[in-house]
Amino acid sequence: MNVTGIIAEYNPFHNGHIYHINKAIELTKPDVLICVLTGNYNQRGDLSIINKFEKTKIALEHGIDLVVELPYIYTTQKAYAFGKAAVNILNMLNANYLVFGSETNNMEELQKYAELNVDVTRLKELMHDGNSYPSAYGLLAGSLYPNDILAVTYLKALKGSNITPIAIQRTNEYNSLDLDVIASASAIRKAIKEKRDVSMATPISIENPIFNEDLYPYLRNLLFTMPREDLQKIFMVSEGIENMLIKNAITYDNYDDFMKNSISRRYTRSRIQRISLQIMNHINKEDVDNLPPLNYVRVLGFNSKGQQYLKEIKEDTKIVTQFKNMPKEYKDIEWKSSLIYSSILKDSNEYIKQELKGPIIID
Repeated sequence: MNVTGIIAEYNPFHNGHIYHINKAIELTKPDVLICVLTGNYNQRGDLSIINKFEKTKIALEHGIDLVVELPYIYTTQKAYAFGKAAVNILNMLNANYLVFGSETNNMEELQKYAELNVDVTRLKELMHDGNSYPSAYGLLAGSLYPNDILAVTYLKALKGSNITPIAIQRTNEYNSLDLDVIASASAIRKAIKEKRDVSMATPISIENPIFNEDLYPYLRNLLFTMPREDLQKIFMVSEGIENMLIKNAITYDNYDDFMKNSISRRYTRSRIQRISLQIMNHINKEDVDNLPPLNYVRVLGFNSKGQQYLKEIKEDTKIVTQFKNMPKEYKDIEWKSSLIYSSILKDSNEYIKQELKGPIIID
């Protein structure tokens, strides 16, 4: 069976994602198209503008056959951990292809970067710190856009697997805030926040969007009240960063001001946002250290083709369709992070019911 995988955040789902799905189908002609989807949070530390089950339904309505979840703890880390876990899931699902977007769309160049013994995400952080590196590494840090960085991590993770990588050209600039038929997720989120019409850029309507600032009062409360020694136990908290975060939480009652004054050459916005998520979700270093290897696939939704494929592979792959059947260590983290996210939803109870109920099914 010909199985194609894509890895996505859909924050929010837009016309560029439709292009990605259609191109993946055109290039690989899959019997089953699988999406490894981030849940209620995203790799740069953003809250998902809509919840993961709404994203799942949209994906299934636009050509995806099976949607599976990238666990919270891998979603909210640097690109290397994100990409490695997502590819691991596709390996467990016996995927033949991984189709991803790329700004450069130069597979030969991306493969060369993937061969380098360096974590490109860490390199960019070190460059922010003012360290000097050989010209090749400098080029790497300066020339790779976000999707290219993810592409390199996918290619690293694909070494030794039977999955063939296929890159497709991104049709817009990642950070562009121009709203067009093919617009970036950043541009669409900005327009939604400003209550502008986004119908030209996305087929979906978002009534109650969620943004990071919605949880800022809760983050401030934690930074005000948690003992420093407890903050130091939080995953990703290091180098005394808790002191700076506490100081800025006291000083700034506005999320944008808090972020603006927390970012520096040493700490990128993504890093601050990811640390903030770990604090709000009470994810301790011990929680992460005790995680067993990722050996299960949690299903968020499927259509009839996806359902049939699950039946065919269930003997060889640990498929989880009910929340209660997840490994305890992962389940505990997912439960905490889901409760915090749901606390700012207008339909919080309905969301929790869906979390416990099982996958979205589309005929």
